[in-house]
Amino acid sequence: MNSKVDGIEAKINRALFNYGMLDNTKTIVVGVSGGADSMALLRFFAKVFNGKISIIAAHVNHCLRAEESDRDEDFVRSYCEKNDIKFEVLRTDVRKVSKDMGKSVEECARTLRYRFFSDLASRYNGKIATAHTLSDSIETMMINLTRGTGLSGLCGIAPKRENVIRPLIFLKRAETQTYCEVNGIDYVTDSTNLSRNYTRNKIRLDVAPILKQINPEFETTVARMFTLLKADEEYLNAVAAQILSESLVSAGVYALNKVKTQPFPILSRFIRLAVFEFLNVNVTAQHVNLIIDLITANSGALNLPQGITVCVKDGLLTVRKDEEKEKLLRNDIVIPFRLGYLLTENSKKFIIKVMNRADFEKFDKVNKLPFCSALDYDKINEDAVFRTRRAGDRFCQAGRGVTKNVKKLFNELKILQDKRCKVLMLVADGNEVLWIDGVGIAECVKVIKDTRNVAVIYSVDKE
Repeated sequence: MNSKVDGIEAKINRALFNYGMLDNTKTIVVGVSGGADSMALLRFFAKVFNGKISIIAAHVNHCLRAEESDRDEDFVRSYCEKNDIKFEVLRTDVRKVSKDMGKSVEECARTLRYRFFSDLASRYNGKIATAHTLSDSIETMMINLTRGTGLSGLCGIAPKRENVIRPLIFLKRAETQTYCEVNGIDYVTDSTNLSRNYTRNKIRLDVAPILKQINPEFETTVARMFTLLKADEEYLNAVAAQILSESLVSAGVYALNKVKTQPFPILSRFIRLAVFEFLNVNVTAQHVNLIIDLITANSGALNLPQGITVCVKDGLLTVRKDEEKEKLLRNDIVIPFRLGYLLTENSKKFIIKVMNRADFEKFDKVNKLPFCSALDYDKINEDAVFRTRRAGDRFCQAGRGVTKNVKKLFNELKILQDKRCKVLMLVADGNEVLWIDGVGIAECVKVIKDTRNVAVIYSVDKE
């Protein structure tokens, strides 16, 4: 036996064993593009598990590269026929479907690919094996790094997730190519892999080679980093899960007496788990910060996308799916009025300051902010909240002397329907609007000569 092949197969077997990838598995649906990685994976399964596990090669022809796409399909089909491997194919015009779905071509291709694999796995009662390597995992980590990420995004691609396994996750891309070459396995090359129009290719072709020049063992050292970071991530998630369990009052309801004292790494994970566990929906970092604001204030509510409502009241956090159409459309946010900053769901940031009259005069002269509103702070009730519009809201704009229904006002201002649910307002006494972003302040809180303290609200770009 070739020592290189033995070493490569040992790494694959280690991944299979360490993560229990094949436990209670009788069928494997192998995603096969025809490239070196997927052909190495298919060859490994056919060689090691032939007769022990049913192997199905699943290929998706995205019809993006004309004759080259058909070439790849024919290549995989021919290999499977020669090696007596069951072959399943999906042909789909991804470019057309992506327009219909309103998604990017890459995102649409991935969605269709995994849907096809999942359908096959369900039909044959098996697991899905993809050919993601350590190199792919490192590229994913670097993509996440450029976009901004937490600890989980720095851990690369998960070796196993639900019924999807990645047996090559310990292998470098060069090792899969070596495996193919030593075993005499042909493979095809996707011409778009050389295009720098794609972020992953830029990292693969330009960034990774430089890092390997700095440290030839770069991939190996990152693999060790993944191991350390994953251990930290798993521990923090376990602590958060324990607190989640201890705080559970009823389905979707959690007591906050212990939760609110937790440090951010635990609190943020608690929030993600609370929403995901009850509704099977992930939340963004922005939503986590908004919910932490609610917990800190011990009051308020936030409507997330897909009709999810998170409410904090009387020391309880409640997560529910709101089926009321009006609330679904409203995407409501309710946060008590306080000093500091407020980051809304559409990433607009507001600064709220309070200063005495003399300091305000200086501030106004120096800053001249284009989107700044000044209100008489002493006339703002303690129950005032920032929220989006609701039926019955009324507004008497300073200097106009006319009270109008907010809906009518928005009509007059020709604010688009899909924008209205995101316009932030400061409201007191239920529906008395004191301030509307982009519109102005109410007559009742305008700054006059007797005003002693001024509340200043102004928007800034997200930091």
